[in-house]
Amino acid sequence: RVLYMAAVCAAQHNPVLKSFYQRLRSNGKLPKVALVAVMRKLSELLNLSLKYPDFPLVG
Repeated sequence: RVLYMAAVCAAQHNPVLKSFYQRLRSNGKLPKVALVAVMRKLSELLNLSLKYPDFPLVG
């Protein structure tokens, strides 16, 4: 549930993930499928930030 809510917020407010979500939606993906893709991208970013502490999460 936590990752789902983070993905919902990111798809609405994070500029990079918002454009990613909108691109998937414009390509015909269902909303929940696009949101799962945002969840995966968020989990990849979190794993990268744990693996490389100096990984830039912004910009």
